[in-house]
Amino acid sequence: MITELFEDWKRVFGAKLQERQVLDIRTTELWAIALKGLRITPAEFSTALAKSLTLKWPPTVPADFLELARAGKQSEYLDTQTAFETACRCAGMRGDVERNWRHPTVLEAANRIGWENLAAAGNGFIKYFATVYEQVVSEHQAGANFVIQQARRIEHKNIPASAEFVDELLCKHGFKKGGKGKQSEPCEQATVEI
Repeated sequence: MITELFEDWKRVFGAKLQERQVLDIRTTELWAIALKGLRITPAEFSTALAKSLTLKWPPTVPADFLELARAGKQSEYLDTQTAFETACRCAGMRGDVERNWRHPTVLEAANRIGWENLAAAGNGFIKYFATVYEQVVSEHQAGANFVIQQARRIEHKNIPASAEFVDELLCKHGFKKGGKGKQSEPCEQATVEI
């Protein structure tokens, strides 16, 4: 892709390009290493390519090229400090409560580190969290799918028992139908053969 990018730039910028930078095999390799390190996505590459062709001069370094795609675009990921604070707060919540992880990558990082560790973490723990979180974000950018499951709660319903059910239950336990104040009828006892 980078080789094709450089070929497109040679066609568009012509002599201007020759004055500023040499686009040879080694430059292609260095750009590939740098853009991989910057975690460029295919969509960002396409956007940056399209924008670069409208400039007076092509970008001279990979970071400037990537900035064409990311300029003005707010990241979908939380910054490390906010992600750390969110993970610690949610991990420290007890009981069946609704946790707002804010992004699936924060939950995934918390799962990898351990909720107990995050619940007891101090500010010095952020360095370790950052390494795990950056790895999770990198995996997510590469296509990994992390999901925050909806909380499954059993709804409590108070359904009164019918009179027939109560009578049947009483009969099974040797009591007569009808109870207090009513005329008692003999229960038909079920016999159990052993």
